[in-house]
Amino acid sequence: MKDYKNILIIKMSSLGDVIHALPTLYAVRKNWPNAHITWAIHEQFESLLPGKPWVDDVIIIDKKQLKKPAYLWQLRKDLHSRHFDMTLDLQCIAKSAIVSLLSGAPEKYGYWELREGSNLVNKALVGEHKYDHVIERYLDTVRALGGDVEGVEFPMPAYVEAEKSVKHKLQSHGVEDEYVVVVPGARWIVKEWPLLNFGELCIRLCESGKKVVIAGAPDDAEKGAFIENYVKNKNLINLVGSTSMPELIELIRHCEIFISADTGPLHIANALKRPLIALFGTTSPKRTGPYGGSHVHLIISPTSKATPEQPLVDDPDCMAQIPVDAVWSVYEQVIGKEL
Repeated sequence: MKDYKNILIIKMSSLGDVIHALPTLYAVRKNWPNAHITWAIHEQFESLLPGKPWVDDVIIIDKKQLKKPAYLWQLRKDLHSRHFDMTLDLQCIAKSAIVSLLSGAPEKYGYWELREGSNLVNKALVGEHKYDHVIERYLDTVRALGGDVEGVEFPMPAYVEAEKSVKHKLQSHGVEDEYVVVVPGARWIVKEWPLLNFGELCIRLCESGKKVVIAGAPDDAEKGAFIENYVKNKNLINLVGSTSMPELIELIRHCEIFISADTGPLHIANALKRPLIALFGTTSPKRTGPYGGSHVHLIISPTSKATPEQPLVDDPDCMAQIPVDAVWSVYEQVIGKEL
């Protein structure tokens, strides 16, 4: 195994994808404990990264500027000044290949699925998990470089001030102890469970005496407002669009159970090993679902056609085939295990 001293990891987006790359960061650090590790990422996802000893430095890549020659020239100067001896591109698309190309590193690698011309820059590192979960595909890069991979570990950051802030927000809504986090939104509408279903589930949770915190991005504020108005119960707390990324991490870290469809915060819950219920149908959990533990409880639509080979199926009716009763039944089983 080559003794790399200065490594650049490239994974700029999105939320779930960055989380999926953290086990590879863990493995890189374990195999090259003395290396200086830098991570290139978009600004909105920077707070997903742990600090030292895992990541020594972070480079913010401005996606909007990547087509501008002046920005590229300055980025090249910055990257070259760091004297990387290896880049590990875990995104493997055009924009990440540009960063890899400009790095000046003599060795440029990516995982096997080199897309959008990234094969012109990076050398594919192929392993036995080529068609398995993306976490294993990324980890194959470490294996191919001669490193050892001992399980799947997520080095997540912890935010003391954000934890205090979230606790204060919850207390202002009467939440003093256990609560359930529900995230109704998703990046693509075909991945979403119907809002009426989320509303009915929240009604059951609230009427059972549980405090329910709905969360998500500012873009999902209308969804949060709809559920709040639909449920009309003091046990429901609407924090959709009201948390920073560090606050969202800490909100999820301390929840009793997490419930959502295939969305970014789901992968935070998985990384933090919170008991979770994940609803899938139009995407393949075998490729990008929560991975690595008994805390994961999957519910898959009976009409799902998604596979690792066809990971996203445009079926607008698929997620609606998961009944509220099915989710409630799994919830009761999970609660029984936790008691």
